Amino acid sequence: MKPEILTAIVDYIYTGEVELTVDNVESLVKACDVLQLDTLKTACESFMLKQVEPANCVGFFQFAASCHLDELQQKARRMMRSEFKIVAFTDDFKKLSCTELIEIIKDDNVSVASEDVVFDAVLGWIQHDLDNRKSFMETTIEHVRLPYCTSEYLQNMRDIYDLLTPKCFQYLHEAMAFHASSVHHHSSCRMVPRNNVRMKSCLVVVGGQTSSTHGGNKVNHLCKYYEEDTSCWKQLTTLPQSVGFMDSVCYTDRGLVVTGGSKGGAMDLCLLFDVATKKWEEMPPLITERYNHRSVSLGDCIYVVGGKDVDKKTLASVECLKLKSRQWSRLPDMAHAVCLPVIATYRNKLFVFGGRDGSSKDRRCTQVFDVTQNKWSSLSPMPVECYYGAAVTLNDSIYVVGGGARTCLKYSPASDVWTRLNRPQQDHSHAPAVVWRGSILLAAGKLAEQNPSAIEQFNPLTNTWSDSNISQLKKSLARHYMFNVDLYGL
Repeated sequence: MKPEILTAIVDYIYTGEVELTVDNVESLVKACDVLQLDTLKTACESFMLKQVEPANCVGFFQFAASCHLDELQQKARRMMRSEFKIVAFTDDFKKLSCTELIEIIKDDNVSVASEDVVFDAVLGWIQHDLDNRKSFMETTIEHVRLPYCTSEYLQNMRDIYDLLTPKCFQYLHEAMAFHASSVHHHSSCRMVPRNNVRMKSCLVVVGGQTSSTHGGNKVNHLCKYYEEDTSCWKQLTTLPQSVGFMDSVCYTDRGLVVTGGSKGGAMDLCLLFDVATKKWEEMPPLITERYNHRSVSLGDCIYVVGGKDVDKKTLASVECLKLKSRQWSRLPDMAHAVCLPVIATYRNKLFVFGGRDGSSKDRRCTQVFDVTQNKWSSLSPMPVECYYGAAVTLNDSIYVVGGGARTCLKYSPASDVWTRLNRPQQDHSHAPAVVWRGSILLAAGKLAEQNPSAIEQFNPLTNTWSDSNISQLKKSLARHYMFNVDLYGL
């Protein structure tokens, strides 16, 4: 132990005071471990917590791990993740062992704009001691999410070909195939995007129909997201031409799922738009071809409810797609066959409100499917119809809104009680509802010339409707869908 460190400790024992500096704090921590001075060690950790920055967080992380300073280690790790693009090119990072490097780059929470940064960091680490580290290229590149590198980056890797092993080339070809294909399987850790790859919550509007200038309605194949900074709707993707109309779209953590529809007859279509890769993927087809049905996600499953089949018969059947196994299964039928119902989820239950029966009469029934018990039950019916409406779950209530009757109802699943609320200002037939910033939005609908394209906003705290400040949609859009989506790479 250095004399000045021992002196500082003896003074601390007698006075309870010590002068902590950048130069002495690490030596003091080591001395505290030997002498079991826990209070002084805690004071040293508090001092170091204030010194952590991108330039030194790797060193602090290693030191904290060796001396069991949990709070310091956690803060340093958080900074390594959040400021990776800076940390990865510091001297401390380049001095990491191969094991330590892999531990960092395989972390799902590393925040980067694209995986190009991670691969550049690995190359920088190898080239820092090329003769001794080039043999580690295969071991390290395995933990880089190459499919999420940009196409330009992948195409300009010829300069490092002499460092790549046959296994490395296999990973590279895997990434290029991922970019070229519309069908993706998240079969390895390289295929799964990191949690913080520039993810941003956005309003996304999907599909629907628009009024044609030549009469009739036209299928809308656009999918747009709302950019709040510019107050503009921008194109996210284009729906495949195989998508017809009267389909259903729902949103899962993986992306948007399109099912069924009509294109010269009922369809068994099922497509997934992966929000991370911006690619469309063909999924196993529905068991029963259908249109005018509804779909919703709950956990890892997609539930498809009701609708009409190829013979235009109204369906009571329900199907479930498990995304991980990519398999459809039949569920027990509903008591009442309906098309165009209003659908929502709450905890482990699926709520199906109203809809139209085989005689085109609007129903007010409430049919509930318990996922854990795999059975249907009936609860209190809606006090009024909500034909062509929508539903959202907000806090502990389900709100049934919009439609041709300009409905606004609040349903409490816990008490099975309905409450009538103030109605929307306009007719939003065939319009979606979505929860956004604590309010409920109703967007366009009806496909009538006199119907404006404005978005109405409902405040559940004040029971009031008002015009939203979000820019209007295309004037005649209806039968579309809108979701609050976490998008990557914006």
